[in-house]
Amino acid sequence: MASAEDLILEDGGKITLPKTVRNSYRLVQDTPLRLIETRHGILLIPLTSKPVSAALQAEPEEWQALNAESLEMFPYEEEA
Repeated sequence: MASAEDLILEDGGKITLPKTVRNSYRLVQDTPLRLIETRHGILLIPLTSKPVSAALQAEPEEWQALNAESLEMFPYEEEA
């Protein structure tokens, strides 16, 4: 699985994705993305017809195979 990287939420709710991520997913300016809220976090899905690698295509199945214990590697704190 890919390594984690901290991002900063900027003015107006903007974030900058790392260049390595943009290159991996072939994201360019104005590429549409779908934001999906889950119980455990947020997913960003590129809405593009450009092909992705076989490894990237396998990612959703890997995520679906995770069990609750595996999700503990993603720290999350409930707001009081």
